[in-house]
Amino acid sequence: IVIVECVLIFLESFLLLTTIMSFVVPWDGVYRIQNVGYPEQKIGLRFHDIIVAGRHEDSVEPRIEWTIKATSMGEQSCKITIQSDYGYIGADSEKVVYNATPYEWTIAYLVVGMWLIRDPASELFMFLPDGLDSTEVELLPDGAGSGLHWRFIPIRPPSN
Repeated sequence: IVIVECVLIFLESFLLLTTIMSFVVPWDGVYRIQNVGYPEQKIGLRFHDIIVAGRHEDSVEPRIEWTIKATSMGEQSCKITIQSDYGYIGADSEKVVYNATPYEWTIAYLVVGMWLIRDPASELFMFLPDGLDSTEVELLPDGAGSGLHWRFIPIRPPSN
């Protein structure tokens, strides 16, 4: 009975620690942003500079590594910028775009390792509609399924 009680106490402590640690804001650094619904897809670019799209990890250029910078933090969400080379992922007229202007996204914790990426202006979420290479990332309301869910896969810490 003592062993069972010790195991139960350990499990309760582990679950509490896991719950506390599960809301970890992605630290500033370089990441691949992986779609949960289509795990072989990462956010990348199509035509090198203008269209934000799903890309298979083994795709040749354009790059699928993104520099994430946290700009503010809340209890269940934070604001980030997403940059690669000379541009940022942003939103314009309810469309995901890549341009030279920094853009703040709100990321909200979903469950361990999964996040929602929301455009604060339109209140819409980044969404990948299918697992085909070069499919454009869209903005949709919540409730569209696992294509709305994202993981931040760390590549390296920030260079500054």
